[in-house]
Amino acid sequence: MAKGEESLKVRILDVNYIIDGKLSVTSTKMFYEQRNKDEMRSIHYEVQLNNQRFRSKASDVTEFAIKNLQKELPTNISIACCQSCRHGNFCPYGDDDDEVYCLKDKKPNSKGDVVELFSTQDKSMKSRSRKLLDFCNDYKIMAHTEYYTYNDWGL
Repeated sequence: MAKGEESLKVRILDVNYIIDGKLSVTSTKMFYEQRNKDEMRSIHYEVQLNNQRFRSKASDVTEFAIKNLQKELPTNISIACCQSCRHGNFCPYGDDDDEVYCLKDKKPNSKGDVVELFSTQDKSMKSRSRKLLDFCNDYKIMAHTEYYTYNDWGL
């Protein structure tokens, strides 16, 4: 533990990574300060992969802490999760921290299509809510040039 981490809480998460084209699950430490029941601060991740330790810069937002971890990883390793999936869309009206929506059976072509899905009060939207690091067998690597996703992963 680095200096100053004594007061941080730690969660061990099973996170999916694609390493040299192969999917694997690796325990990843999430460090954070618990401000109150619903608020975390100074979130950062640490993982040991290929005999190297990687540590993200801290953020008060889970989305950015995960992106910060990806930035620390070499180009042959990527995080495979709902946040990095082409089906993972953020709510254009705002969402909770650590929340993304799975639109795997919808094919939005623009921000307007996503706005329409969320503005129609579609009752399925609540069941589409996922945690950012969740993973399922329908995972597809995000490809902004081929598919529209209301999500800035990789940009």
